[in-house]
Amino acid sequence: MQIRRLPITHPDALRLIAEVQKEYVARYGTPDEAPIQADVFESRQGAFFVGYLDDEPVAMGGWRRSPVPAFGATITAEVKRMYVAEGARGRGLARQLLARLEQTAAEAGVEAMVLETGTGQPEAIALYESSGYTQVPGFGYYRDSPLSRCFARSLVADGLAEARRVWGAEAAQFDDEPDHGLGSPVTRAAWRDLLLGVLPPAPARVADLGCGTGTLSVLLAEEGYDVTGLDVSPEMIRRATGKARAAAVDVAFEIGDANRPELPLGAFDVVLVRHVLWAMDDPALALRRWVDLLGPGGALVLVEGSWHTGAGLTAAETVTLVSAVGRDAEVRPMPEPVYWGGETGDERYLVVSPPRPQV
Repeated sequence: MQIRRLPITHPDALRLIAEVQKEYVARYGTPDEAPIQADVFESRQGAFFVGYLDDEPVAMGGWRRSPVPAFGATITAEVKRMYVAEGARGRGLARQLLARLEQTAAEAGVEAMVLETGTGQPEAIALYESSGYTQVPGFGYYRDSPLSRCFARSLVADGLAEARRVWGAEAAQFDDEPDHGLGSPVTRAAWRDLLLGVLPPAPARVADLGCGTGTLSVLLAEEGYDVTGLDVSPEMIRRATGKARAAAVDVAFEIGDANRPELPLGAFDVVLVRHVLWAMDDPALALRRWVDLLGPGGALVLVEGSWHTGAGLTAAETVTLVSAVGRDAEVRPMPEPVYWGGETGDERYLVVSPPRPQV
C-alpha cells in the first residue's frame, strides 16, 4: 500500500469518510457526530493520510494533538478516522496505516497516542489491543456512551523494540517512495551519479547505516564497493538480503541500531547515512560513534532534510553537528525532482565530511 499525506478535505479522503459514516450508521444507527476541524491535521499539530492500492483509495487515518493525558506524557495525540474499505480488508493495511500514524506523531514529538472506538467495531478493538494499546477511562464526545471504548499507547517506552515494530510495519511499502526503491531508471541513475561523485573509488569499504531495504547498499555493491548494511528492523534486513540476492551481489547485512552501531571501529572508508541522523536519540553522540567507524582518511556522507512535516534537520544544523565532532562539512543542496520523484518544497541536501587536515 502506498500511503500519502493529504488534507482531510481531499476528494479521496472525503470519499472514504462518506463510506465510514455509512458503516457507522449500519453498526450504531447514527453517523459519527464528533466534531472535527480540518486544520487540526496540519503542520506539527497533526497529520492525515490516505492509503492506495493501484491508485485506488482504500484506507485512511489521521492524528491530531490532544489534551487527554496518558502514561504521564506531556504531549499526546488522538487517532481519528481510521478506516479500511471493505474490499481491502484482511491484508494488514490498517496495521500499516497505524504504524505510519505512530511514526509521524513520534517524529513531531508526541509521547503517547489515544483513541476512541466502540463495541460495534470488534475488529478495531482487536487491532488496537494487538498493537499494544491499553483501555483507559472514557474521553471525548462519546465518553458517557456505554458503547464507547477508549485506548492509549506510549510512544516512548522501550524505544528500540518500538523502532523495530514501526519500521518493520513500514517495510512492505518502503520502496514505494521513489527515492527509497529507485524503481525509475532515471532516479536510480541520478542517485548512482551523486554517490559515485562523492565516494572514494571502489572497492572502498562502506557502512550504510539505517539501510532500510538495502537499495543504496545494493546499488553500491553493483559498482564494486564492499558494503555492510545495518538496520534496526529484521524485516527491512530480510528484504534487503533478498534484493542483494536478486542482483547477484554480496552485501553484509546486519540487524542493529544506528544509534549504537556494533560494527568494527576504524574499519570503513565511508559511513553513508541517509535520512537517519535527525531521528537519532542524541544526534551528536551518534555522529561521534559513526566517525569512530572510519579508518584514516575515511569520509562521512550524510543525506538529510528539513521536511514540511516539521521533522528533520536544516543544513545549518547538520553542519553544526558535524563541526562539533571535529570534521569539515561540505553541503550540496538537492532540490532536483529527479532524486525524489517530483517537486518537494523541502530543504534536502547532502553533506560530505572528509577528515579535517592536521595542522
